[in-house]
Amino acid sequence: MYKNDLICYTDSVDDKVIRRHQFLKGRDMPLTFGFAAAVDFSSYIGQEYVAGIMHATADYGINFINMADAVRHSMVEDSYFLSKFLAKTQFMQTPLVDGLVTWASSLAEYMENEKIRSLFSSFAPLPMVDIGYLDIPGVPSIRIDNAHAMHLIVSHLVRVHKFRSIIFIGTKFSKPHLTRLEFFKKEMAAFALPCDDSQIFLSDSLDFTDVAALMETVCTLSPFPQAIVTSSDIIASQVIDELEKHGISVPEDVAVTGFNNQLVGITSSTPITTIDLAYFSRGYRAVEVLIDRIIDKNEISTEPILVPPSLLIRQSCRCFEEDILNAFRNESFSRKVPGENASQDEIRAYLEHAVTPVIPYEEKKSRAILADAILSDLYHTNVPPPQKDFKVLPLTA
Repeated sequence: MYKNDLICYTDSVDDKVIRRHQFLKGRDMPLTFGFAAAVDFSSYIGQEYVAGIMHATADYGINFINMADAVRHSMVEDSYFLSKFLAKTQFMQTPLVDGLVTWASSLAEYMENEKIRSLFSSFAPLPMVDIGYLDIPGVPSIRIDNAHAMHLIVSHLVRVHKFRSIIFIGTKFSKPHLTRLEFFKKEMAAFALPCDDSQIFLSDSLDFTDVAALMETVCTLSPFPQAIVTSSDIIASQVIDELEKHGISVPEDVAVTGFNNQLVGITSSTPITTIDLAYFSRGYRAVEVLIDRIIDKNEISTEPILVPPSLLIRQSCRCFEEDILNAFRNESFSRKVPGENASQDEIRAYLEHAVTPVIPYEEKKSRAILADAILSDLYHTNVPPPQKDFKVLPLTA
């Protein structure tokens, strides 16, 4: 476990689980928990939070009410959304609910931080647990361990790929992004790598035009960095697009990493190595802490509980995804690797066989499409080189 000054959470079956079940079994009526947040359900983040909460409440036999509202996408609709959400707050109290899992920072785009704190503080003495980054007085929170997350990223780039020249791209407005920047600086210092203002680039927003304007400066850097660490997959995806417009290839010319494990990172032209923030686990853990808070009243600590993240390896850092590596390590994979004089048809057949363990339930047509895509990546062009010059590239981590 990565050490820091805050409480770290690890999944374990212990006496607390038994104690929770005994407490809940002894009640005359089951508990009812609500979830209060502004959620963009087109993003898997909100879906994972809700899934984690629902699984936990089901496991513990607790009623669950989803009081979150879906985010709208225009100024008029946003105003309507906020008024509708605020109207719901009258139901966020006993005896209608016994506790709330809150995501206070999800309202940051619609209200000032102090107003958000005031709103959620007004629910007291209702037991609450927050899964965002805003501090609510007297309310325990479930947070991601950003320090460990940045350690995973920088350590991978330095130790595995031997990179020494790394820059950071984030945004000025986001507290989590600025927190990640601070830990990036600490990790660079820990590896005795240079990190000054010339290596830090902060956009005014996540908006495409702001990131594109920032990249005009980045693309003129000389010497060019070996790797770019970003504070979110949204930025990383935009960075890759802008680099490609300037003729800079990812990961051949520069490695890029993201954060958050968002869909845009998976669907990027180069799948993005990123940090999974354990949204499901945080939602599940929030329910457990809420039960503990009800059992122990106000005796439970309000120090943030940190859930460890994980590094998801994809191609943007010059690695292959674990699924692809596992396919080649699979003991049942016995087909001989084509030699340097193999025909293109032999190589394609080999690749179709190789990807089968990765997508075992897909039709042959889908495997053929994936094999063609891999073959295209190996050539780096739609027109293959002369047959006599082609060599099978080694698969390395």
